[in-house]
Amino acid sequence: MRIRKRREFLSIIAAIALLGSGIIGCLSQQSELLALEITSPQNRAEITEDLITVSGIVSPPSAVITVDGREVETDDDGTFSTGIGLEYGENNISVTAMVEGQEPVTKKLAVIRVLSLEITSPQDKAEVAQSPIIVRGIVSDRAAIVTVNGRQISTGKDGTFYASVELNYVKNSINVTAMVDGQMPVVKTLTVTRILVLELDSPTYKTELSEGLITVSGTVYPPSAVVTVNGIEIRTTKDGYFSTSVELGYGENTIVVNATDPVSRTVIINRMLTLEITSPQDKAEVTENSIIVSGVISDPDVTVTVNENEVTISEDGTFSTPVELHYGENTITVNATPENWQPVTRTVNITRVLTLQVVSPQDNTEVTESPITIKGIVSDPSAIITVDGLEVELADNGTFSTQLELEHGENMIVVSAIVEEQMPVTKTIAVRYIPSE
Repeated sequence: MRIRKRREFLSIIAAIALLGSGIIGCLSQQSELLALEITSPQNRAEITEDLITVSGIVSPPSAVITVDGREVETDDDGTFSTGIGLEYGENNISVTAMVEGQEPVTKKLAVIRVLSLEITSPQDKAEVAQSPIIVRGIVSDRAAIVTVNGRQISTGKDGTFYASVELNYVKNSINVTAMVDGQMPVVKTLTVTRILVLELDSPTYKTELSEGLITVSGTVYPPSAVVTVNGIEIRTTKDGYFSTSVELGYGENTIVVNATDPVSRTVIINRMLTLEITSPQDKAEVTENSIIVSGVISDPDVTVTVNENEVTISEDGTFSTPVELHYGENTITVNATPENWQPVTRTVNITRVLTLQVVSPQDNTEVTESPITIKGIVSDPSAIITVDGLEVELADNGTFSTQLELEHGENMIVVSAIVEEQMPVTKTIAVRYIPSE
């Protein structure tokens, strides 16, 4: 009996649980409100195509979607997508979502189809030399009527077009128009300036050189233009190239190249006189009583002096001449004086020095015999040589040799060379004398 009652109780509990689950399911279904979102296109979007894709998402996914009254299939995740044809101008699109037991949800948007026109070349305000030029562009609708400066032209399958346009010198206005039925035409206008091109290959502006002749060359477009250099007409080739020589004076020379219509180019050439002392080097020290001064000048016709003595210039502009030196610092001045122009001066300073060398004995020498021989050489045979205050005779080549008695132990031997009005040059050597027993 107890078992039977227990079974009946469990059955009642199970029935109540099943009923509760159904109620909860119904409540859950009723709580999922209808939601609709259009993800593409944006409201008031402007496009050039005749077909657009309308995309969105709906919740719950079981809702029925219509776009402009036409039912659209919805994916399991609630997304949907469909194509809509467009007319030029404003197109109103209505998207509606519906589920049983709820009010429909509707979203509306407007999409505007426009005709686009682009000129790809030339650029606005371009400067060109050639005529005619090719005007290129693209229109969004190949069915559109395109005109360039009022002349209708054909378009390709991709909407591209091109047209040849003759240009006048200076400014030219180019008007490109695209039209479709019932719409305002789209107009693009650009300005192209036709110029006369004159280019100089040489010389460059503000050039400095030493030659008396310079080549002026360049190109002109169109080649039929008349070119003058400093007022003298120059012949041009079929491709517009020209070249001529211009003589230069010293100093600043202005060269004006002119082409008809008119276009001109100006360069300023500064002809310089170059002067270089190649030998000796500045601040050099020498022992000789004379030195060879050598150099080079850019113009062999110019007068050159070395310490006010005119020198001979070779055809290549080189020169060479001896210069006497005194002891101490000597200034050597080389002057070049072109006609009708300021002189060019170069200066080097050379110091003549007296040198003295004691050949034997070596400093800090130890000897066992006395007297010893002192040998040496001086750079100037006219110098006076003394060894420990006693004058020594010099050979013509500047060598000397003399005997000197030594004292037992350390001997400091002083050798001096003297020339007129110069400080003596002195060498001191130590010799240790230890007599042999």
